[in-house]
Amino acid sequence: MSSMIGTIGRIAVLAFALAAAVTAPVFAADIPGAKDHPGIKRFDGSSIVVYKTQKFTHYTLPLGPVDDTDAGDKPVFTASKQASGALTRLSYTVPAGISSADVFENYQNELSAKGYTVLYKADGGAIGRRQDALYEEVGTQLFGYSPGAAHFLAAELTKDGATVTIALYVTEYEDGYTPGIEVEKGQAIVQLDVIDSGTLQDKMVTVTAAEIGKSLSAQGHIAIYGIYFDTAKTDLKPDSQPALEQVAQFLKDEPSLKIHVVGHTDNVGGMDSNMALSRARAAAVVSALVKQYGVPASRLNAAGVGPLAQVAPNDGEDGRAKNRRVELIPQ
Repeated sequence: MSSMIGTIGRIAVLAFALAAAVTAPVFAADIPGAKDHPGIKRFDGSSIVVYKTQKFTHYTLPLGPVDDTDAGDKPVFTASKQASGALTRLSYTVPAGISSADVFENYQNELSAKGYTVLYKADGGAIGRRQDALYEEVGTQLFGYSPGAAHFLAAELTKDGATVTIALYVTEYEDGYTPGIEVEKGQAIVQLDVIDSGTLQDKMVTVTAAEIGKSLSAQGHIAIYGIYFDTAKTDLKPDSQPALEQVAQFLKDEPSLKIHVVGHTDNVGGMDSNMALSRARAAAVVSALVKQYGVPASRLNAAGVGPLAQVAPNDGEDGRAKNRRVELIPQ
């Protein structure tokens, strides 16, 4: 009798577990290795379907519609600004039955509560005629054919010497090739790009040789922020060595590539002195790569543009620090 009661009990427990499994909500799992950006919550029940990070990049933040593309089919905005730092790219699918407007409003409320300042916001057609070009680099057509219910927001938060910049795009999936992603027509989808700069950037300045190659392939240039000089000086400081080693390793891995080494300054001081300083600093980098690391001089060209290609405002030390840099550009 006790054996029969035990059997009945086990059957009852199994039946309860099966019923719970059927009635509990089930969402697709995040792709392996993916995680939310710290401090920015996802919409309830959504799943990460594309996840990419870069330790450092230059990001063009839209501040106006995208109505055209350039010769490389990259989006051209009526207004924009540059953000530089570590990039996190997250693509989410939201459970079916929830509108993009509802998702977008929840994100707005979340960002507002955290103190973000909205720099630009647009809906539907006001985002621009070439919305299809916005997220081609994500690696799917998840967003490319779905502008009808779209919402876009650019926002920024500066706190404790660090700046977090956000580009948020929410729409409802209509069409497009989406390998490995389960999504239904009309389902809300989210693209969240987050750029961490300021003091956060300083922790990531030593990019690897592989990361240099990836950035040159994707962006056509890369800023090396781990190369240091004293104010108004051209002598390389000893703590520049890790960055120089990675540049040298990259050039060793790509033996046929020739590059421009371009010096940049902030706007402190006169134009002529900054132009000369930027050229001399670039020449110091070239000299170190040749003499210390054996890179053939014929593969390197030193140039300087002074303060003429700023990536941030020069009205504060954080911005000036971003403008003082050495960039690599393929010849």
